[in-house]
Amino acid sequence: MGEMLRARREQPDERRGGGRHGKNIGVNPRFSLTLLGRWVILQIRSVTEMRTAHRVGKHSGGKAAIPNRGECPAVWGGCRAHFLCSGRIRLIRLRRFPICEMVRCVSISDIEILPIDPLDRDLVNGWIGTQRAVAAHDLPGEPLPSPSFQRLRLLLWSAAVDVERYVARREGAVIGALQYSMPNRDNQHLIELELEVHPEHRRGGVGTALLEFTERRAAELGRDTILAFATESLEGGPRFDHSGREFAKARGYAVVDQEIHRRNDLTLVGDDELGRLYAEAWENAAGYELVQWVNECPDELVDGMAMLNERMYTDPPMGEDLDIRPAVYDAARIRNTEWTAIERGQTQFNSAIVHVESGELAGMSNICLLPGEELHAWQQDTIVEEKHRGHRLGMILKIANQRLLRRYRPQIRYVHTWNAEVNDHMIAINEAMGYRPLCRDLDVQKKLS
Repeated sequence: MGEMLRARREQPDERRGGGRHGKNIGVNPRFSLTLLGRWVILQIRSVTEMRTAHRVGKHSGGKAAIPNRGECPAVWGGCRAHFLCSGRIRLIRLRRFPICEMVRCVSISDIEILPIDPLDRDLVNGWIGTQRAVAAHDLPGEPLPSPSFQRLRLLLWSAAVDVERYVARREGAVIGALQYSMPNRDNQHLIELELEVHPEHRRGGVGTALLEFTERRAAELGRDTILAFATESLEGGPRFDHSGREFAKARGYAVVDQEIHRRNDLTLVGDDELGRLYAEAWENAAGYELVQWVNECPDELVDGMAMLNERMYTDPPMGEDLDIRPAVYDAARIRNTEWTAIERGQTQFNSAIVHVESGELAGMSNICLLPGEELHAWQQDTIVEEKHRGHRLGMILKIANQRLLRRYRPQIRYVHTWNAEVNDHMIAINEAMGYRPLCRDLDVQKKLS
């Protein structure tokens, strides 16, 4: 049984090595940006070519992490990435920051594409403003990106993922953004893409220019697979922007998997009903015990956590054409991920089940809280090791961890999760706990060779 968090797991920059973000999924290019390096301006297209591009791709491109197949917008990095065209392509989920060996500024007609310098206040403010404008337009009612967290992400990311970030600028104003998350220990064929275009600057060739830049950059990095995400409204649910879906389709990105994004309004959850479900689950779990912690895993469980993180790339159901490959986790990677989250101000609520007789870690569940966010939290991975299934451990883990969150942060109202549409077992647990469908997330992928 597996769940995925969107954005993303090592939220949001490394949610799953490209892939099953958690599918929230992970990526890894080796492009190291020297933040204070010199800019080399390359004129890569003539005005005539640019006009042609404008005629052909008249949409603007435009949210995670990798494996959060089980339950994550992110098993990938924690929050999920989205191909919200008309506004953006998001990667999730969790996400990383740009660092390159050579900082380049590419000028396409009147559009500049340049790496983000964390010390350039105007550039960073424009980047964050564009992200928030895109979220408000494309996903009305959903939480906006946290400015404090975005600034921290520019400075800190997991060692297992390489990140590059760029903005598109016209006449000094930021009008679009790119993020590449690239796993560097596994899934080295993959780039998780996040592409966003400001709503006021769409359908003018910005998204097309950013995507063409991305595909050239992927080839330079030796990566042949680009993965992004798009949002689709559900019948009877809120209406979200579908331009990302259409933009991806027009540019040759195929839907290779899909998940349902569910949200739990904790003010509507009945404690008595949860208590009944929890007690009934424990009746089937003799010989197991619950262990909980915030942020840092106990030493005696860290190897087990590494094993379960690897299983998040193989156990949850995923589309046959989704090119996410097995991940490599060890104790050092777990510790680095924890350190990164703590340094970025994230709080990770964790519950695990241990088989008493063997001492084996049988399952785990994780919820992430971002700095500056007072209403929303993100369910990341939930998984039970195969030989320990059938004891209702998934229900125990989910309810116990939700209670842990509420003890620490009682004002949090919403918890978000993502599940593959075929993951009936985890969906049943989530529905019983009060999660209700919000929208469908599409994983869109393009093979470059």
